[in-house]
Amino acid sequence: MTHSTSAHDSADGQVGPPPALDDALRQLGEAIDQVGGDSGFLTRALTEFLLSQRPVSTSWLSEKQERFLIESGAFTAKELASTSKEVNKGSLQLGAAEAWLSNLFATMSLEDATVFLGWNDEAVRTAVSEGRLYAIEVSGRFRFPVWQFNVGHPNKLIPGLTEIIQVFTPRWDWHSVAGFMATPQSSLVAEGRQTPVEWLRDGGDVDAVKQIVESDDWW
Repeated sequence: MTHSTSAHDSADGQVGPPPALDDALRQLGEAIDQVGGDSGFLTRALTEFLLSQRPVSTSWLSEKQERFLIESGAFTAKELASTSKEVNKGSLQLGAAEAWLSNLFATMSLEDATVFLGWNDEAVRTAVSEGRLYAIEVSGRFRFPVWQFNVGHPNKLIPGLTEIIQVFTPRWDWHSVAGFMATPQSSLVAEGRQTPVEWLRDGGDVDAVKQIVESDDWW
């Protein structure tokens, strides 16, 4: 029998991952453990995310698209070949995973959120169901993006949170929301351009933020 090049035979005749992949997986496990926190949750969450991604494609551009990019001057033939090589290695998926992990690390667990807010589990879950607190579900668990919390505010939440949740929930996923809340906006100006989070924490008008979301032109 001929095995594929993506596997190797172990001493007992079983087919397993090639040594390079086996070593890479071991290093990934060590890296996840080193990060700390719930390594089991991180592993499951990352696995689910990667499984949701499109497979690496060796034909990410058609010949027509390649010709257009070169003729338009956007890429030289050499630059496009180099970019295609990186894409074929999985650079797009790696970039997406990096962004996803960055957003995940900027969230709190349910346990941490209850401690920070001084509420019990039921109060937190009720606030989520009523749209007064923003939560996402990752690998079967609630996660709470930290941008909504405000240490200096009496109820420890940014002012206008309920209104903000109402306006962006039907429009964007949580990654887009995280990006928006951390991006300085040209129409939110106090002492320089502010992010929506900074604007709301400083007592800015929530309607100004809502207008940006509704116009969907912050990109």
